[in-house]
Amino acid sequence: MSLQYFTPISGLIGGSLIGLSAATLLLFNGDVLGASGLMSSFVVAPVKTLTDPSQQWKLSFLAAFALTTRVYITMIDPDALKDQRLGYGESTVPIASPLAFIVGGFLVGFGTKLGNGCTTGHGICGLARMSKRSLVAVLSFMATGVISASACSVTCPFNPYLRSSYETVVNNLPTNTTITVGTVIASLAAGSAISGFLRKSPSPNATKSEQDEYTNNRRKIIPSIFSAALFAMGLVTSGMTVSSKIYGFLNVKGISTGEWDPTLVCVMGGGLL
Repeated sequence: MSLQYFTPISGLIGGSLIGLSAATLLLFNGDVLGASGLMSSFVVAPVKTLTDPSQQWKLSFLAAFALTTRVYITMIDPDALKDQRLGYGESTVPIASPLAFIVGGFLVGFGTKLGNGCTTGHGICGLARMSKRSLVAVLSFMATGVISASACSVTCPFNPYLRSSYETVVNNLPTNTTITVGTVIASLAAGSAISGFLRKSPSPNATKSEQDEYTNNRRKIIPSIFSAALFAMGLVTSGMTVSSKIYGFLNVKGISTGEWDPTLVCVMGGGLL
């Protein structure tokens, strides 16, 4: 069996960086690296996330994550976030339509909220702690992903609405516009995080609980920055930012054609180790 798209070394390295990121956040901050939970706080409770001192580490994490990615694609590999397979018009790699992104985003958001976690929270942190709930969650969303990717073909009745043709894709993402938007968001998050880090310390008359809370909130910022930088480098290095890598694993029909890509297994393994 030919595995022409399999990249085990980068998968293991990237997965190890992701695992180290999760360990950093858990050991130094006592927080679980759950990407879906972290991002949902900016949607569900944006005011609290942006103003509550106990939430400042999330701003630091977001800023460091985006800025690390920006530096990586600027100084190391400008094509790191581009899916090179999409540029060849391969019919085996689907291109999601705008409607598919909307529906998919809703289902992912609803599912991660209902399941209380995603691939990082359950797949890396949960499995590493030998959580039975996380094992069930991982098996559930992986099985659903395999069925969806393997069963949905051009004959699927929803295909005309959820897929775009290669002729409509002028450039591979990310474009200069999306990179600029990401940089602006990262800069705003960094500004908010810095203001929280420089927040005035409690007055001498403050209670011990107030002083401890200030110290604890401030202490979380530096580890969150290192964790986010490791997380970003892990995702980019492993190729998990490229849609064809994910689809290549979930579409088990590729086993017979030599296009199956088990890199995700190496990423998960590296993260757990």
